[in-house]
Formats: sequence, structure tokens, C-alpha cells
Amino acid sequence: MPVNARVLTTCAMLLIFGGMSLMALQYPPKAQLMPLIVGVPATLMCLAQLVFDLRRARRERLAGADEEEARAVRRKEAIMFAWTGAFLAGILAFGFEIAAPVLVFAFLRLGQRESLVTGLVGGASVWLIMYGLFNRLLGLPLFEGLVIEMMT
Repeated sequence: MPVNARVLTTCAMLLIFGGMSLMALQYPPKAQLMPLIVGVPATLMCLAQLVFDLRRARRERLAGADEEEARAVRRKEAIMFAWTGAFLAGILAFGFEIAAPVLVFAFLRLGQRESLVTGLVGGASVWLIMYGLFNRLLGLPLFEGLVIEMMT
């Protein structure tokens, strides 16, 4: 089985989402809803991604991937790990309602070089989902962030 950083990352995410889904089954019925809404689709997407990654790794191994191309892939992976760390730090510090829209906007605008309109629409969409759907419609309070908790 060909293993590279992409396959390992997908396996790690599969373990996280699969574990989250299995742990949620032990919660009371009302508490199961949110982790399962997120965990089950994410687990299925990780399984699909694992299949794609394994096929790609096998093709690359058979084709003898160019070293320059491999360096470019490692650089892209490092950038994505940095964005993942930024999302984690932002959400821990400022919570979902504040950090998620700002970071989605920043990722789209700076990381993916999308237009200002695309960045604003992406950030606003995430805010509508976080605040409108989870907080207002479903009445599920989201993590507010450590900085916000210290300020209140």
C-alpha cells in the first residue's frame, strides 16, 4: 500500500471523524444530533478521499514522480497545515461565530486568491450558518472562544 503525507493526513482525519461519530452514539439522543450531523458525512467523505489518495499515490509511485513536483506538493501541504492551525487557533481564541467567517474570508482571499466578492460571500455564508442556523434556528450555543470568555 503506497503511503505518503496525503494518505496519512486522510487517515488521521478519518480516525478523528469516525471516533467522534462512534463517541456520539454513547450520548443521550438529543446530544447525538450535532456530532452525528458533522461526523457521519465527514467520515464518508474521508473514506472516499482515502480511496482517491491511495489511487493517486499508486499512480505516482508507478510513474516515478518528479522531485520538483514532489517538492511543490510538500509546500502546498505545509501551507494547508498552516491554514488548519490558523483555523484551530482562531476558533479556540474567538469562537466559531467570529473566527470561522473571518478565516474563511482570509483563506479564500489570501490563500486561494479568490475575488473580494467570493471571499465576502464565503465569509457571510459561514456566518449565516454559524449564527443563523445553529444559534438562532436550532438554538445550539457554539463555543465562544477563550478570549471572549475571559472578556465576559
